[in-house]
Amino acid sequence: MSAGHYIHDNFSKLVIRSQVGIALTLLLILTASDFWYPSDYSLKAGVHGVSAILAVVVGTYLTHRAIPLIKGMHVRLESLRHWLLAATLLNLAGAISGNWIYMRYRGQDGPRDWILAHVPAIHNVLMEFKEFVSLFPFPLMLLATATLYYYGLSIQMRRDLTRFVGITILVSWSFLMIGFVVGLVLAKLRFV
Repeated sequence: MSAGHYIHDNFSKLVIRSQVGIALTLLLILTASDFWYPSDYSLKAGVHGVSAILAVVVGTYLTHRAIPLIKGMHVRLESLRHWLLAATLLNLAGAISGNWIYMRYRGQDGPRDWILAHVPAIHNVLMEFKEFVSLFPFPLMLLATATLYYYGLSIQMRRDLTRFVGITILVSWSFLMIGFVVGLVLAKLRFV
C-alpha cells in the first residue's frame, strides 16, 4: 500500500476530526468564560470573544481551501461558497461586537486609560494599529464571497478569478490573525 493510502483512511479522519472538535470546544469554553467574569461588560466581552474565536477557526479552515484555488486545482465551489458566507458573517459579528466593546475600551477609566498609564508604548503602537487592521477581514471576505456568488460555479474556468478569491482569503486571514493576537494581548493586559 502506498503512503498516501494511510493518510486518508477512516481512522485518521476520525482522529483529525476529534482533535479539531476538542480544540474548538476548549477554545469556545475559554472565551465563553468571559460571560461569567465579574464585570459589567462580561456580556460584551463574551459575545466578542466567541465571535472572534469562531471567525479565526473558520478563517483558518478557509486558508486550507484557498491554496488549491491559487494553484488552479479543482475545488468544491458550492461548499466553499457556504464556508465563505459563514466566514463573512462571523467577521461581521466580530467587527460589530468589537465596536460594541470598544466603547468600554475608550471609556473613562477603561482599559485604554490603564494601558496609557502603565504601558503607553503598547497602546501607541499596538492598539492604534489593531483598531484599524481588525476591520479589514470583513470587507475582504465579503468581496471573496460576492465574487463566488456572482460568477457561480463557472468561476472554476476563470483561473484569474479563482486566484483572486484565494489570495483575498489569505490576506483576510492575515489581518484576522493580527487583530486576534493583539486582542489577546489587550485582554491579557487588562480585562474590559
